[in-house]
Amino acid sequence: MDRAIEYRSKCKHFRTLIIGRANAGKTTLLKKVCNSIDGPEIFSPSGEKRGIHDIKNQLIFRSNPQFIFHDSRGFESGSLDEIETVKSFIAERAQGRELPEQLHAIWYCLPTDTNRPLLDADKSFFNEYGTGKEAKNKKFERAQEKLKTNFVEPLEATASRPSAYVRLDDMRMEDTSCNELIEKTVNVLDDDRLKLLFVSVQQNNIDICIEHAIRSSSRRPHPRKSGMVPACLGR
Repeated sequence: MDRAIEYRSKCKHFRTLIIGRANAGKTTLLKKVCNSIDGPEIFSPSGEKRGIHDIKNQLIFRSNPQFIFHDSRGFESGSLDEIETVKSFIAERAQGRELPEQLHAIWYCLPTDTNRPLLDADKSFFNEYGTGKEAKNKKFERAQEKLKTNFVEPLEATASRPSAYVRLDDMRMEDTSCNELIEKTVNVLDDDRLKLLFVSVQQNNIDICIEHAIRSSSRRPHPRKSGMVPACLGR
């Protein structure tokens, strides 16, 4: 735990970019992650309060201000402007010399209740800007096959496929959780500094904090930067 405290003293926030189309459930997912019923407050990079959408602005929930989120509107209808905005933002953050300036994770949200599972722009993103890294009943089997055919297989064919996939149920329901997303994100972080930082900002899943803090206590920090793209597949 001493190392986690050391990293938190140097980097007080875990910074995540969330990408997804309109109505993909991004805000609902972030509320669940931060255990909040209220929306986030929006701040400019310099810390001034804002009310407008801009990928550079920081979304922070009062219930867990250790997370900083950046929101992309997604690539609606192949919008070239938005694609270039996301590319530029990722490149800019990748050039950050200090850990707090860098992006620590990317969550890419894809709605499954659509007749257009993947846009060309979605495939383009994973080809150019990724990271380089039994059924109970027939209805469940069909759903799993649909996810595999419409999402997993096309994304696996891209140059920089997602590091992990998470299927999330309706995050608006009280009995749903995002624990699997948290666990998958922890597992794909290949930099021990980021792994300890991520688990240290958790407030909803103490078990994950304890498990990974103990697991990492005997490791030496890994020197590489890390970029992660768990693909969130939601209803």
